[in-house]
Amino acid sequence: MANIKKYTYKKDLVYLNVDGENIIIKPKKCYNLDKIYKYLDDHDINSYLRPIEINDHQVIFKELEKTSLNDDELAKRLIYNLALWQNKTTSYVPLDLDKVKEIYEKHIKELNFLYAYYHDLQDMIEMKVYMHPSEYLYIRNVSYIYSALNYARHLLDEWYQKITKTTTIREVYCHGKCELSHFLGNDNGYFISLENAHLGSPVEDFLHFYNQDFEKVDMFSTFHFYQHKYPFKEEEKLYFYFSIVIPRMIDIYPSSLNKCTELVKFYDQIKKTSQFISENKEKKEHHQHN
Repeated sequence: MANIKKYTYKKDLVYLNVDGENIIIKPKKCYNLDKIYKYLDDHDINSYLRPIEINDHQVIFKELEKTSLNDDELAKRLIYNLALWQNKTTSYVPLDLDKVKEIYEKHIKELNFLYAYYHDLQDMIEMKVYMHPSEYLYIRNVSYIYSALNYARHLLDEWYQKITKTTTIREVYCHGKCELSHFLGNDNGYFISLENAHLGSPVEDFLHFYNQDFEKVDMFSTFHFYQHKYPFKEEEKLYFYFSIVIPRMIDIYPSSLNKCTELVKFYDQIKKTSQFISENKEKKEHHQHN
């Protein structure tokens, strides 16, 4: 009988020490997991944490010790492995113009909704004699939202014009939840949490990484490193830029210190994202000129 020395819970994970070896047991949420692992093996991808055992209800892994890598170092290792993963799984598929048009029209509706939402909010607040702190903070900085929305519309139109002139698009195997918390820095690096892995656009994984870990790492140098290893095609880059610059819908109520802090972070990301795109475009133009 196995000698279990430790038994602890963290979220839905169980941590055990069995016969001196630390293991992690997580519920099997994806019943297609075996096919995901097989796809990666068939494409000679080793940068995922292989389970010790899979049964009908659980997936069991060996627990690896936490490394001393800081977030920027871990990000570079993640991006290196992401680029390798994408290079090994890239294929070209025929462009579906109807689907592209559907995506374009969906985003146009999204932009129109956001324009209306933020204009209505502004009109309502400006009718007040006295503003709450979050309302005042919103009004003082609302021009950043409109600038982002206008730029997003410009990028979307540019993407649509570009992609409709192509006949094929790239497809890769996407991790689905690509972020620092789902990557281990041990050895050469291992992706974990593969339940959402699927075939999709090369943009998807770095977009998720950007949105999740924007505040933790230097995105400019990380993106530059990524593009050196797996360069986006022009239409992919335009769609990525559109996806990060479009501001999400934010609720400014109830007015509180926490809500004001959330608003400050919201505006800060809008400004830094605009700067991120501008610096990358300037870098490309400088490279082309030289």
